[in-house]
Amino acid sequence: MNFSIILPTHNRASFLPNAVKSVINQTYSNWELIVVDDGSTDNTKDIIEEYIGKDNRIKYIYQENQERSSARNNGITNSHGEWVCFLDSDDLFHKTHLEEFKSLIKLNNLEKGIYFSGVSIGEFSKELEVYDLSHKNNIEFIMINTFATPQACVSRSILNEQKFNEKIDIGEDRDLWVRISMNYPVFFHCSKTLIQIDHPNRSVNLNSEKESLQTLKSILKTIKISRAIKKKILSNSIFNISKMYLRKNQRTMAFLVIGRAILKDISNKQNKHRILLLLSLIGLYKPIYSEYEK
Repeated sequence: MNFSIILPTHNRASFLPNAVKSVINQTYSNWELIVVDDGSTDNTKDIIEEYIGKDNRIKYIYQENQERSSARNNGITNSHGEWVCFLDSDDLFHKTHLEEFKSLIKLNNLEKGIYFSGVSIGEFSKELEVYDLSHKNNIEFIMINTFATPQACVSRSILNEQKFNEKIDIGEDRDLWVRISMNYPVFFHCSKTLIQIDHPNRSVNLNSEKESLQTLKSILKTIKISRAIKKKILSNSIFNISKMYLRKNQRTMAFLVIGRAILKDISNKQNKHRILLLLSLIGLYKPIYSEYEK
């Protein structure tokens, strides 16, 4: 079983060494790493060429800046592995990332499909991922749970049929996962073998969350899911926007958006937490600790 890892990058040279090392240090060694330089103007090429000189499993592709969906598609086209994984330049694979996928794929008799791992924030965690399993089918599972692109491992034969939509800038991964899940099975393991590194320049921000909501609405128009699940999905996405307002200390906007998230799905199990958050914003409740105060 061999893996191709697609790593798109654009002016992220300072992050690249750690990302590349996290692949080199994998306990499972049958892989190729394809770094797709999406028009970087820094020393990305020099950094990668140094690694290529030491490890012939690493390959470098340059393209004019066309954004990450195009870069990933370019990497897929030039890949040779039976299974394709993704890595962003500011994220890391825990050393067992590929090993875990290999075990999960073998457990499912090498069935073609899309496989997901758990994710840690900041550093590796032995705590297991907890997925929302209130779904009735694979599409609902993918829509309810949010999966970062590097959490995925997909049969390359599927990616020869289905590619990232290059017209979508935010939420392009969820769009692809939904299209794949319409025709292929979805599997997951609970080990948090992807490590997302949080930093000020990370692309997740208020504008990206708003654009993600718009992509989500577009996807919902193309699929058939229950009204209750649709409300839950939209409520969760709206609440994510409120988190961005909280991080920017725009408390009034955060209050209004949290209220909107609650009203979108009155029966949401997260509403108790959201109501307490609302009360804390007007001084009627003092939380012991808030993740939004980081």
